[in-house]
Amino acid sequence: MPGPIADTSSVTQQCKRCKENEGSYILRGDAHCRDCFDYYIRSKCVKRMESYKIRPDDNKQIPTFLLPISFGISSTALLYLINAQLQGQRQKVTRTRYELKILHVDETVLDPSSQLADHLVKVQERFPEAGDFISAKLEDIYNFPDEIEGLGEGGDSNTESMRAQLSALPSPTSREDMAGIIRMRLIVAIAKREGCGGILWGDTTTRLADKVMAEAAKGRGFSLPWQISDLKSPYGLTFLHPLRDVFKKELVIYVSEITEPPVLPLCIAYSSQPKHSAAAATSGRNITVGELLTQYFENMEIQYPSTVMNVVRMGDKLKPTNPEAAPCKICGLPVNGGGNGLTLGAEDDGEAPSMLCYGCVRATHGATQQAWPMS
Repeated sequence: MPGPIADTSSVTQQCKRCKENEGSYILRGDAHCRDCFDYYIRSKCVKRMESYKIRPDDNKQIPTFLLPISFGISSTALLYLINAQLQGQRQKVTRTRYELKILHVDETVLDPSSQLADHLVKVQERFPEAGDFISAKLEDIYNFPDEIEGLGEGGDSNTESMRAQLSALPSPTSREDMAGIIRMRLIVAIAKREGCGGILWGDTTTRLADKVMAEAAKGRGFSLPWQISDLKSPYGLTFLHPLRDVFKKELVIYVSEITEPPVLPLCIAYSSQPKHSAAAATSGRNITVGELLTQYFENMEIQYPSTVMNVVRMGDKLKPTNPEAAPCKICGLPVNGGGNGLTLGAEDDGEAPSMLCYGCVRATHGATQQAWPMS
């Protein structure tokens, strides 16, 4: 884990990379000075972006990417790094290899106490030349009726309709799961509307490992190739993860102590304390599968970073079995047989709905039939 060396007054370590400055931070087991720490993080992102070979198309049109930002550590750090890369390209060749659009999805419908809605203006002031900034609400998914067939119409109040649909789900884990699906579908819909060819996700190594286990636990293991790999998704857009070679703890140090001025004040969605502590939870119902695994891997990366990387490598080896299969009515990913034959009690004969994938069958099992599709 990166962090200040405990006792620099008695033990001075030289930077492993430049061998000139004092190594004030431990990064991947080696002492690094501030400048070399900065170079390490930047180079990880830049090399990954260069590996994507982003170039103008046959009509010499510069590709456009959407960057969803949650005001957390990872997505905000990615915006900082991508903005720096674009600035460097403008200085060298007066034009960039790609254009950027930044999207924030307001999720006040999930947490009315959230104070994130107006923060996008401050981020835009910090990065005025990064690209176009877009704001949307989670319930705006109802404005894209062709995006999620199984979601239905919003009614007189999209906000109330969204709350009613999520409240109809049987558990906190299923509500978290379906909110994530809706967020994904909304981001994809806006990316298509804005003419973007791909999406730059801010997922770190830590977050990708978390996804491997969480999605498998929720019955969505079939979706992992599109969730964690850099490839074209069934939605018709390319999904890329430029921070896949960086740990979250490294980014926490980076935005707190390395960036100038510090980016941390912009990361208002970040908290060093988990929303729900697994140890303090009075009941297993108080913490979702996603929260539990996020805590697990954020602790794991401190002492066993190689294990976290191995989980991601394992997930990267997974390949879709039938990418041409009909899409699920909710998540939009190939059903590949769906939940047929799985006994979740969805139907009297023991067969689950054929037009829903197993993950969506599990998430909506036990929900009121009027709110979510059962077939």
